[in-house]
Amino acid sequence: MATRARAQRPRLPETSEAQQRAKHAWNRGLVGTGRPTADLPVVETCTVDGCGSTADQPRPDGMVRVHVDGSREPARWYCPGRCAGVGQARADLATIPQGGDA
Repeated sequence: MATRARAQRPRLPETSEAQQRAKHAWNRGLVGTGRPTADLPVVETCTVDGCGSTADQPRPDGMVRVHVDGSREPARWYCPGRCAGVGQARADLATIPQGGDA
């Protein structure tokens, strides 16, 4: 039995005013080609002294303590905001049992 070639769905140009407005809203007004993301680090290293240090050390100025019960990650001091969020995520992930843990 001969197989039939798969037809490609025709692409219609976005020419109507409503389609143009919808595209503009979807892109939040941005036009052109986006920047490549492959060379961007997922998490940048914080350069603030004391950020990420274990909480058994004295509290650095302006830092918040992040600790999750049942986590293999020890309590740590982090900058408030993004660093504390990343630390919270690390501690949350460290609660997931690894292979062999019960």
